[in-house]
Amino acid sequence: MNLNQMESFRAVMLTGSVSQAAKQLYRTQPAVSMVISSLEKQIGFQLFERRKKRLYPTPEANYLYAEIEAIFSRINDVSQTLQDIQNKQYGFLRIGCMPGPSNFFVPDLVADFLEEHPKIQASLQTRTSEGVREWVASDQYDIGLTELTERDSAIDKEVFSLSCLCALPADHPLAVHEVITPEHLDDEPMITLHPDHSTYYALQQLFESSGYRMNVRLQTRFFIPALRFIERGLGVCIMDPISAASYCSYAQPGKVVFRRFDSDVCLKLGIIYPANKPRSLITQDFADQLRERIQALDEHPQALFAWGKDDKS
Repeated sequence: MNLNQMESFRAVMLTGSVSQAAKQLYRTQPAVSMVISSLEKQIGFQLFERRKKRLYPTPEANYLYAEIEAIFSRINDVSQTLQDIQNKQYGFLRIGCMPGPSNFFVPDLVADFLEEHPKIQASLQTRTSEGVREWVASDQYDIGLTELTERDSAIDKEVFSLSCLCALPADHPLAVHEVITPEHLDDEPMITLHPDHSTYYALQQLFESSGYRMNVRLQTRFFIPALRFIERGLGVCIMDPISAASYCSYAQPGKVVFRRFDSDVCLKLGIIYPANKPRSLITQDFADQLRERIQALDEHPQALFAWGKDDKS
């Protein structure tokens, strides 16, 4: 029994006549009649009884119809699934993220993405940058956001160098400046990441070459905890704009302000993928939105510098 025979039989069952079935299928009545007759001959039993120019399905026809209707229901499901895949509305997205952006920046993006794609499922896992790179390289994540090193060869990556900015207590004397320079921070109590981090090394080189003293009062593993110390007035911090944007998304204005930092200190981030593996449509779509938000923060950080100004006035 082929698909043409199933379509003709189903149409006759639904409409109750060969003529109506022919109209529904955009075929001629003789063509549909021939298909039904051929089918009955092939299967060896009668499907319809003809009485006064009407067709009445036999019990066997009703049994067969139930099976065929289930097949067509499945075909319709497959067609809908194909359409959902085409429209990027179907699939499972596995996301790995380093700790800083995983607090608010990436979750906000994932939430927006899932609202636009209600049939998509997602998993967001927070790991160290090294952990994210390892899991992406082993194909356990579809996409990751992480700091990069020169040794990353088992992944495909898009690289971003985000210009760092200065976070200060809102009542700090330096907060009156629109741009903070290394001279402003000479011997100023600072909160930094640990010495094994690239930003610490870059700051150390900057202060040494400028002839100013870098006064490290506190060290943390990530930037988000540093913001709590800044709120308490324990120092200032040079940090990336993603951490600043994450803080602005949940904190109340009035305790911390952000200013431009006049230097080349950057945080090197990457959107990463398993190497040599085709990317799904939803992975590409999510990557496009992640890329846009990262670039917007780096190229247009004005909202961060203006954050809380109205509340202070």
